[in-house]
Amino acid sequence: MADKRCENGHFIDEAWDICPYCPVEHPSEPEIPIVRPSRAAAVQAEPPRADPPRSAPPPPPVVPRREAPPQQPPPMERTVAVQKLDTGASAKRYVVGWLVGLNASSRGESFPIRIGRNILGRDKRSDVVVNDDQASSHHADLVFRPEERRFILMDHNSTNGTYVNEAEIEPRRDLAGKDVIRIGSHRFLFMPLCHDGFYWDDEGALK
Repeated sequence: MADKRCENGHFIDEAWDICPYCPVEHPSEPEIPIVRPSRAAAVQAEPPRADPPRSAPPPPPVVPRREAPPQQPPPMERTVAVQKLDTGASAKRYVVGWLVGLNASSRGESFPIRIGRNILGRDKRSDVVVNDDQASSHHADLVFRPEERRFILMDHNSTNGTYVNEAEIEPRRDLAGKDVIRIGSHRFLFMPLCHDGFYWDDEGALK
């Protein structure tokens, strides 16, 4: 039986220098205090939470761009012909007499004779159209001169000549009332309206 005791009164084997029942003490090693972290420290110790990734904002709506209307070319400038007014022209060409057809296609037809020059011929633009193969396009001119109260018939270098009362004129002749003019086979009776005591004045009144 063991008769050896330790400092704390435990019976131990004599060969033992250290009591197995006594707590082991380490005086040279200081006891490490146990420090429990406070709640604030625990919060600080927690790593910061990463914010969840934000979704990218939706792209702005695409507004269709209006195309500018095609530019119209500038209007083309047009030159407009303006009829020139002849301020020196005489007044209205009043009727001063007539030619009356006596035969052929012009029989019974009247053709007015006006102040100034009147063209007789086969051309359709003539003042007195003579539908005769022996007539020239511009056969003769019958002119009324208001300042002289005269009617003058002038041949226009025609091929077959111009006749008054069956006498060829060379190249002109004054006409009197009821003279008969012949161009080719066509005959016309001359009937004047105006004469020395009966004519148009400057205001268009017949005296």
